[in-house]
Amino acid sequence: MPVPALIIDDSPFARKIIRHHLLKLGFKIVGEAETAAQGLKLFRELKPGLVTLDVMMLEREGVTSLTAFRAMKKEAPDTAVVVVSAVPFEKTRETFLQEGALAYVIKPFGQFSFEPVRQKLLRMFPESTA
Repeated sequence: MPVPALIIDDSPFARKIIRHHLLKLGFKIVGEAETAAQGLKLFRELKPGLVTLDVMMLEREGVTSLTAFRAMKKEAPDTAVVVVSAVPFEKTRETFLQEGALAYVIKPFGQFSFEPVRQKLLRMFPESTA
Protein backbone atom coordinates (compact mmCIF):
# COMPACT_ATOMS: atom_id res chain seq x y z
CA MET A 1 0.00 0.00 0.00
CA PRO A 2 1.54 3.36 -1.02
CA VAL A 3 2.55 5.74 1.76
CA PRO A 4 0.48 8.97 1.68
CA ALA A 5 2.59 12.10 1.10
CA LEU A 6 1.88 15.82 1.47
CA ILE A 7 3.88 18.46 -0.44
CA ILE A 8 4.09 21.96 1.07
CA ASP A 9 5.85 24.48 -1.17
CA ASP A 10 4.89 27.92 -2.48
CA SER A 11 6.42 27.18 -5.90
CA PRO A 12 4.21 25.25 -8.34
CA PHE A 13 7.36 24.22 -10.22
CA ALA A 14 9.02 22.87 -7.07
CA ARG A 15 5.84 20.96 -6.20
CA LYS A 16 5.88 19.41 -9.66
CA ILE A 17 9.52 18.27 -9.27
CA ILE A 18 8.93 16.90 -5.76
CA ARG A 19 5.76 15.14 -6.93
CA HIS A 20 7.73 13.51 -9.75
CA HIS A 21 10.40 12.18 -7.37
CA LEU A 22 7.90 10.92 -4.79
CA LEU A 23 5.66 9.21 -7.35
CA LYS A 24 8.73 7.50 -8.79
CA LEU A 25 9.45 6.13 -5.30
CA GLY A 26 5.92 4.75 -4.98
CA PHE A 27 4.40 7.37 -2.66
CA LYS A 28 0.80 8.50 -3.09
CA ILE A 29 0.43 12.30 -3.18
CA VAL A 30 -2.64 13.00 -1.05
CA GLY A 31 -2.34 16.77 -0.94
CA GLU A 32 -0.40 19.88 -1.88
CA ALA A 33 -0.26 23.25 -0.13
CA GLU A 34 1.36 26.56 -0.97
CA THR A 35 1.61 27.97 2.56
CA ALA A 36 2.70 26.49 5.87
CA ALA A 37 -0.71 27.31 7.39
CA GLN A 38 -2.55 25.53 4.58
CA GLY A 39 -0.08 22.65 4.82
CA LEU A 40 -0.61 22.26 8.57
CA LYS A 41 -4.39 22.16 8.04
CA LEU A 42 -4.02 19.46 5.35
CA PHE A 43 -1.55 17.57 7.55
CA ARG A 44 -4.14 17.39 10.32
CA GLU A 45 -6.87 16.26 7.90
CA LEU A 46 -4.90 13.80 5.77
CA LYS A 47 -2.43 12.36 8.32
CA PRO A 48 0.30 11.62 5.75
CA GLY A 49 3.27 9.37 6.45
CA LEU A 50 5.60 11.77 4.62
CA VAL A 51 5.65 15.56 4.35
CA THR A 52 7.96 17.69 2.24
CA LEU A 53 8.16 21.19 3.67
CA ASP A 54 9.65 24.28 2.02
CA VAL A 55 11.51 26.54 4.46
CA MET A 56 11.21 29.87 2.64
CA MET A 57 7.49 30.68 2.43
CA LEU A 58 5.63 33.79 3.47
CA GLU A 59 4.13 33.58 6.92
CA ARG A 60 0.35 33.21 6.78
CA GLU A 61 -2.06 33.17 9.71
CA GLY A 62 0.92 33.38 12.06
CA VAL A 63 2.31 30.07 10.80
CA THR A 64 5.90 29.79 9.56
CA SER A 65 7.53 26.68 8.16
CA LEU A 66 9.29 26.11 11.49
CA THR A 67 6.11 26.45 13.57
CA ALA A 68 4.27 24.10 11.18
CA PHE A 69 7.18 21.63 11.40
CA ARG A 70 7.20 21.72 15.20
CA ALA A 71 3.42 21.20 15.36
CA MET A 72 3.66 18.22 12.98
CA LYS A 73 6.46 16.57 14.95
CA LYS A 74 4.60 17.14 18.23
CA GLU A 75 1.27 15.82 16.92
CA ALA A 76 2.67 12.92 14.89
CA PRO A 77 6.32 12.26 15.86
CA ASP A 78 6.62 9.28 13.49
CA THR A 79 5.77 11.33 10.40
CA ALA A 80 8.79 11.70 8.14
CA VAL A 81 9.44 15.33 7.22
CA VAL A 82 11.83 16.22 4.40
CA VAL A 83 12.72 19.91 4.57
CA VAL A 84 13.33 21.61 1.23
CA SER A 85 15.07 24.98 0.90
CA ALA A 86 16.45 27.25 -1.77
CA VAL A 87 18.82 28.74 0.81
CA PRO A 88 21.55 26.59 2.38
CA PHE A 89 21.67 28.32 5.79
CA GLU A 90 23.61 25.96 8.05
CA LYS A 91 21.90 27.13 11.25
CA THR A 92 18.44 26.59 9.73
CA ARG A 93 19.49 23.18 8.44
CA GLU A 94 20.82 22.16 11.86
CA THR A 95 17.66 23.36 13.64
CA PHE A 96 15.38 21.24 11.47
CA LEU A 97 17.63 18.18 11.59
CA GLN A 98 18.11 18.40 15.37
CA GLU A 99 14.35 18.69 15.83
CA GLY A 100 13.65 15.56 13.84
CA ALA A 101 13.62 16.27 10.11
CA LEU A 102 14.46 13.16 8.10
CA ALA A 103 16.50 15.19 5.60
CA TYR A 104 17.25 18.72 4.42
CA VAL A 105 17.49 19.18 0.65
CA ILE A 106 18.66 22.27 -1.22
CA LYS A 107 16.66 23.40 -4.29
CA PRO A 108 16.85 23.09 -7.15
CA PHE A 109 17.49 19.39 -6.93
CA GLY A 110 17.76 16.68 -9.48
CA GLN A 111 18.16 12.94 -9.36
CA PHE A 112 21.75 13.12 -8.05
CA SER A 113 21.13 15.60 -5.23
CA PHE A 114 17.89 13.81 -4.29
CA GLU A 115 19.63 10.42 -4.02
CA PRO A 116 20.56 10.62 -0.29
CA VAL A 117 16.93 11.47 0.50
CA ARG A 118 15.73 8.63 -1.72
CA GLN A 119 17.95 6.19 0.20
CA LYS A 120 16.60 7.43 3.57
CA LEU A 121 13.00 7.18 2.35
CA LEU A 122 13.53 3.63 1.08
CA ARG A 123 14.99 2.62 4.46
CA MET A 124 12.18 4.26 6.37
CA PHE A 125 9.43 3.06 4.02
CA PRO A 126 10.49 -0.36 2.71
CA GLU A 127 6.98 -0.75 1.32
CA SER A 128 7.90 1.85 -1.34
CA THR A 129 8.08 0.29 -4.76
CA ALA A 130 11.36 1.80 -5.97
